[in-house]
Amino acid sequence: MSGLFNSFYYGKAGKADFTPDQLPKNRVQLFFSMLRVRFSGLIGLNLLYVLFSLPTIAWTFINYMAIRTTSGIDFETGEYIAENAVAGATSVYLFQWLIGMIPCMMISSVGRMGLAYTLRNWARDDHSFVLSDIKDAIKGNWKQALVIGFISGFSLFIGYVCYMYYSSMAVGSLFWIVPQALVIIFVILWWMATMLIYPMTVTYEMKLRTLIQNSFIIALARLPFSVLFWVLPTFIPLAIIYFVPSTYAMLVVGLYYLIIGYALYQFMTVSYANSCFDRFLNPRIEGADVGKGLRDPSFEEEEETVTDEDIKNL
Repeated sequence: MSGLFNSFYYGKAGKADFTPDQLPKNRVQLFFSMLRVRFSGLIGLNLLYVLFSLPTIAWTFINYMAIRTTSGIDFETGEYIAENAVAGATSVYLFQWLIGMIPCMMISSVGRMGLAYTLRNWARDDHSFVLSDIKDAIKGNWKQALVIGFISGFSLFIGYVCYMYYSSMAVGSLFWIVPQALVIIFVILWWMATMLIYPMTVTYEMKLRTLIQNSFIIALARLPFSVLFWVLPTFIPLAIIYFVPSTYAMLVVGLYYLIIGYALYQFMTVSYANSCFDRFLNPRIEGADVGKGLRDPSFEEEEETVTDEDIKNL
């Protein structure tokens, strides 16, 4: 039993996942190969991340139940509540939830920053000491994580406030639809940029302003793929909701996120981030590895050359 815990804490140093001739040829092969190898590890990381997300989960559940109880019936008098009163109460609870989400997301952001280093290594077939690496990543980047978490939570709050304000203004003039759309686009861009900010923070020594700027630039430069990887994690929950009976659908979705959903989402985005770094950053940095975890193209060329020579000798 002690060996199991030591293995999770320190990892298995010196154990290669592939020999040089077995390395994946492209990013898709690398992702699915490492997903197969690290699947049980992702479950462990997911449970660890859930601990950092407990404030978010608890705060969301409290407000969800409060909204559910704000139905169209007054349980004391048995009379129907006016529709506008229900909408007003729901809006208050939603506003309250968004305010509370700011500190909650700051806490979960610290956990995500800790997981980013281990996931980055796994995504490119590198060794990780797991818990010790998570501890070091948090220790070295917790300030950046808090700021990123604050911006993420504040973006939801200010996005909601601006959306509602411009919606009310758009009743009198369609011109206000333009700033309303811009607010939505900016919030979406920020959340797409967060896919890159966390792995970039644990990989490069940059100021936070530079990290955010580079993440925005890369997200825009790879916009179709950024959108794809941003919405891709929603396919599994939507499939569960579609195929599982409605009575159990939300329970199954909750179990999915409790067991592996969070870590799987982050593993996908970190894999995407690694490919972006190889395209835009690593070639510009002296000594940086490009194509980490992928088969060296020269290996195949040498292999083909040897094969041709063997044929000539025959």
